[in-house]
Amino acid sequence: MRDFIFHNPVKIYFGKGQARHIAQEVERVEGAVLVVYGGGSIKRNGAYDDVMAALAGTGRKIIELPGVTPNPRLDKALEGVRLVKEHGVGLILAVGGGSVIDCAKFISLGSGIGDDEDLWDDYIETGKPAPEGLIPVGVVLTTAATGSEMGDAAVLTNWERNRKLGYTSFPLMPRFSVLDPSYLMTLPAEQTVYGFEDMFCHTCEQYFSYPVDDNLSDEIAEGIQRHILRSWRACLADPKDYEARSNAMWDSTLALNRIISRGKEEDWVTHGIEHALSAYTDIAHGAGLAVVHPHWMAYVYLVNDEVTARFARWAVDVWGVTPTGKTDRTVAEEGIDRYVDFLRRVGAPLTLSEAGVPDDPASLDKYADHAGEAGGSFVQIHRDDARAILEACKEPVSF
Repeated sequence: MRDFIFHNPVKIYFGKGQARHIAQEVERVEGAVLVVYGGGSIKRNGAYDDVMAALAGTGRKIIELPGVTPNPRLDKALEGVRLVKEHGVGLILAVGGGSVIDCAKFISLGSGIGDDEDLWDDYIETGKPAPEGLIPVGVVLTTAATGSEMGDAAVLTNWERNRKLGYTSFPLMPRFSVLDPSYLMTLPAEQTVYGFEDMFCHTCEQYFSYPVDDNLSDEIAEGIQRHILRSWRACLADPKDYEARSNAMWDSTLALNRIISRGKEEDWVTHGIEHALSAYTDIAHGAGLAVVHPHWMAYVYLVNDEVTARFARWAVDVWGVTPTGKTDRTVAEEGIDRYVDFLRRVGAPLTLSEAGVPDDPASLDKYADHAGEAGGSFVQIHRDDARAILEACKEPVSF
């Protein structure tokens, strides 16, 4: 394993009725509370009522910022920054899924930078570290997908420029997160599928990277992946299964709280290419990942024997492929095939056209230009590599 530092200060309140703890967290800060959320789902699943009940006894001024969209936008984050400064906000409370949480993180960042600095140009485009002492973010999670509730990463879209970028900096860590699985019971089937694909892909972005020695981080990642698949099947079989939803929520959190990336390079190419798709088409993030991820695998799995062996190990340990009498290449291909077949059976798109994404040459060029130097661990993916992966996304992966 490589050398690393690990520090995750996020307090988790897990289980039914945990929103009641919001009141004691509010007591730790001064000022008003900005409640950030999306559409009407939090009023249908009970989260909104629970949050407002918890806040009612605090005596604090409550400001609401509704309307955060999937693939959250820069203009909404800047609207939140204005509210923070206007009302003397001391806590930003995100009530929703990953998009809402990420928007809240950028509101926090935008409220803490200098008056002569620009949130997008000076921080998101450059990756400049966030300053310390930001207004804290609290979370009431209502989906299982991104892991943003216990992580330092966030993603924002600048729709005017057709740019969607990830940003990572430790001060963006939430102070606390409420994880009540009962809020997941009303999630539509499609959103459930895309959430599981997101968390599964998160584990793979960390697992499929150097080093590929015998390390604990990879063992944990395989266990999380197997459990994600079990939870996925259980939630689709019975969407009201509280135990299945509980596991899904914790799967999501552990997939990206940085524990399985310790000692690893990480990859994140699939996410980089998907961000290009949604920057232009506003596709659901999980849908884009379902299309791109298997094609990235098919592009890199034969780069060298060590990488092929890693894919073969994954095929055996996660997908149950029998390796006896087979080459690593054959085992790896069977594993990728099982992944693609699973996505097909749960109703995820496997091609750009199935996802409603234009796949004409001019569009593919735009997406590839956005992906640019996508990075990578096993293989450094440059603009032309991204273009080749996107071209392959016109058909399902098959061997």
